[in-house]
Amino acid sequence: LDNIRLAIVGCGVMGNRHLAGLMELQKAGLSRFDFVAACDPLIDRASALAKKAREYFNTEVKAVEKLEDLAPLGVQAIDQTTVPWIHHTIAIKAMELGMHVMVEKPMGLTVKACKIMMKTAENSDCVLNVAENFHYDPMNRLARELVCKKIIGDARLMLHNGVSGGTGIIVTPWRHLKKGGGPILDVGVHNAYVTEYLMGKVGTVFAQARLHEKVRRSRSGSEPDEMNPDAEDAVYATLVFENGGVCQYIEDHAGHGKGLRHRSVYGSKGSMDLPSDRSGQPINMMLDGRGEVKGEQILDFVPDFSLNKVTSALFGRERLGYYEFPFPAIDAKLLAAEYADFADSILDGKKSEVDLINAMRSVALPYAMLESSKLGRAVTMSEIMEEKVHSYQDEINGMINL
Repeated sequence: LDNIRLAIVGCGVMGNRHLAGLMELQKAGLSRFDFVAACDPLIDRASALAKKAREYFNTEVKAVEKLEDLAPLGVQAIDQTTVPWIHHTIAIKAMELGMHVMVEKPMGLTVKACKIMMKTAENSDCVLNVAENFHYDPMNRLARELVCKKIIGDARLMLHNGVSGGTGIIVTPWRHLKKGGGPILDVGVHNAYVTEYLMGKVGTVFAQARLHEKVRRSRSGSEPDEMNPDAEDAVYATLVFENGGVCQYIEDHAGHGKGLRHRSVYGSKGSMDLPSDRSGQPINMMLDGRGEVKGEQILDFVPDFSLNKVTSALFGRERLGYYEFPFPAIDAKLLAAEYADFADSILDGKKSEVDLINAMRSVALPYAMLESSKLGRAVTMSEIMEEKVHSYQDEINGMINL
């Protein structure tokens, strides 16, 4: 089969990171794409990304301003790395033009946006994939295998605690605005995905959300020097899974003093502490009657576990208890794995490893926390997924004309 003619739509920071992922896949000899165009309404950004791609791939790459300009170039698929409040509009328009779409997380800015995207994909011959890079992290895959094989027994409790941030702007000012989803969604979508990836579907959520820092300041000296957020920067929640397990979940992006990052799972026969995503650090298990087990030793407990062909090639082995690469290389390898999954979906008809319903649930779960806090009661995930509870999202849907 011929390679897929691909364009990146959105040529800012994330678009450049994705291009590095495509280069990593090419370097491994596993790319099934021909990169032909860079698209951004700021043509200088598109031109800069196109130039970088031309120099690496040694092929012609066009820079264009509009999605409609891609069709005459024979573009068959887009990798969408735009700001999140236009995820649904760009993805829908691309699919209506007959192009396959891989969209950066969050899938859509609200549950309603996600559903419209899914409906468009169902009514077309186009593939819609969601780029959730934490899914492809070999340590998260290993952790899931350990939980599924009940190496620590029945999983009873998950702790997910993150506290950091102070008054600093997190990467970009729009991340602190409801129109951008706020940090509870835009950062938390990753953590929501991993929580259900490891523990299964959340059934009920009770949470308190806060906007602690009313003024945010630039850490890098970039514009603006300061801003006034309108989206909550902290959430404290209890999640109850459909299988009876519980998660104590803290995501506080306004933390002062000592930072905290902790994710662990406790079961009926032991526990495991999980490393930071994209760090390559080993999982540490503590088993009844055995004591501490970590790193490569853990692989003895899951003899059938192995990474797929692409991930094995990117990270060097089929079975990993840890890995060591600089962060930019790790990031590129995980994005390369996303691209390979996208190509398999288009050319081989394989279902994406990141299921669309699960991707939508990772949007719904942060909103369940925010809706719970606003209502002052526990909410169910089914209420959020079925849009029976949506008062928090109503304002955001209004902002994006849904």
